[in-house]
Amino acid sequence: GLNTIPGFHCLEPRSTFYAFPKVSEVCNRLKITSHGLALYLLEGADDAQGVACLGGECFGPAGGGFLRFSCAEPDDQLRAAVEFVKTSITKTDRVTAYLDTHPEHRLAKPYAS
Repeated sequence: GLNTIPGFHCLEPRSTFYAFPKVSEVCNRLKITSHGLALYLLEGADDAQGVACLGGECFGPAGGGFLRFSCAEPDDQLRAAVEFVKTSITKTDRVTAYLDTHPEHRLAKPYAS
C-alpha cells in the first residue's frame, strides 16, 4: 500500500514486519526532514488522529529521507493508515503550520533522490 502514495518508494518486506520506504521526494517537496515528517504524521496532520512511524534519521545519517513503519497491525488499520498518510502529505497548509511551530524540522538541504 505504501507504494500507492505519490513520492513513496518501498521494497516489499520479506522477513520482517517493518517497512522502510524512501520518502525523499515528499520531504524535498514539503521542505521537511523525514524525522519531521514522521512527527507531523503523528501530531500535526490531523487534530483527532495520527500515524506513528519513525524518521530514518533515528537510524543514523544514512536514514535521512526514509520512514520506518511497523506493519504489525490488522490489515484494515494498515489500509486506513496508508490513506491517512496519502491525504496528510497533500495538506501543505498544515505542513507549513507544523514547520512554523517546529522549525528544527525544516529541511536545510534537499535529500538525494
